[in-house]
Formats: sequence, structure tokens, C-alpha cells
Amino acid sequence: MEMDTQVTVHDAMTSSVITVDPETSIAQAAAIMSQKGIGSLIIKSNSEPEGLITESDIITKVVSMDIQASQITVAEVMTQDLIKIDPGSELNEAARTMAKNKIRRLPVVNNGVLVGILTSTDVMTVSPELTEILVETAKMANLIEYSDNEKSVPGTCEVCGNYLDYLDEVDGKYVCEECKEDLEGE
Repeated sequence: MEMDTQVTVHDAMTSSVITVDPETSIAQAAAIMSQKGIGSLIIKSNSEPEGLITESDIITKVVSMDIQASQITVAEVMTQDLIKIDPGSELNEAARTMAKNKIRRLPVVNNGVLVGILTSTDVMTVSPELTEILVETAKMANLIEYSDNEKSVPGTCEVCGNYLDYLDEVDGKYVCEECKEDLEGE
């Protein structure tokens, strides 16, 4: 008898999700992200998530537009119409969804209630072999522009632990450009 060994979203997700109210200012949201060492917040006023805001959103939609962060709310900047996933879904389905939609975070919702968040880093930490699915699906959808090095892939650097869109293989390890230079300099 063959055992089912599929990894689910629930197995990889982070269940302690930091959320904020839609009326939270961008300045407050940025302070929370900084304090917690996280790159995104889920916006909700009831059980189901209404939106998501990332560090990138703050930079591109607030800072680069020279808008005062204390004068604008997360509701005005957040990404709406979230793509969500069920905790019982298979992790490879989540990886394909992320790659197809060019996103790195999926709110995990069970019967209309936010139960966690799944990031591309979570996927690669729990199931590194799914990195190939993320890369291949993105290539097919022409979502990732690759450098001249065909071996560049997105993922977590095996030396410094940072997540980057481009990693190069050096001596059997996937590393970022900075760590690659350090390794090649040795």
C-alpha cells in the first residue's frame, strides 16, 4: 500500500499572521513591519482578508510619489482582489499559483477565515524541490526575465539566507550575487 506523502499548504504556512485595520496609516504599517521583521501585512476588518500591503507597495506607491506616510491609509495603497488558497491545498499547487500570478505571498483562508499566510520562502524551506516548479512555470508564462546565466533561479541564498529573484549555482549551492563574489574570492 502506497502512502500519500503530499505536503499541504497547512504544513508550510505561517499561522501567526500580522494584520492591521484598513484605516491604519502607512507610517504605522511600516513601523509594524520594521518591528516584526516582516515584509507584508494583511489588511482585514473582519475574519476574511481585504487586502495585502508589502514593503514594495510602500516604496512604489507612497515614498516614490513623495506622499507623507502618516497622511495615507493602508486601504488606499493595499493590493485588493487577493488570490487566496485553502490550507488543504497541495504545496505544489500553491507554488504554481504563485508563479503563474507573479506573487510571493498567498493568504490562507479556510471557510472565509484567515488562518495563515504562505510565502515563496515558506514553500522553498519546506519543499526545496518545488523551486523548479516556481521557475519553470514562470518561464512558461514569461514572467521572469533571466540574466545571461541560464542557471539563475529565484530562491533563498544558501549562504546568507536572503530571498532573491536571482541565485546562481556555485559549487552545488544556490547563492546570491554578493555571496557568489565572496565564494569566488576565496
